[in-house]
Amino acid sequence: MAQALGFSDDELKLLLVAVRHMRRTFAEARGRDPAIEAYAVLYDNLFEKLREMTGPLPATVEGLIE
Repeated sequence: MAQALGFSDDELKLLLVAVRHMRRTFAEARGRDPAIEAYAVLYDNLFEKLREMTGPLPATVEGLIE
């Protein structure tokens, strides 16, 4: 699937790490502001979609995204 969208497996894994970082950025502010919560939900959904696209990850990468 990733190749169909023009991403290599490594690029997709890097995107997962970047989205995970953004999810952590929103974690502290979640629940205090509806607008922030809306963005946090978008990042959660994006993370899950990217995670499904990557398939099984090596343990070294899995530890970075959880």
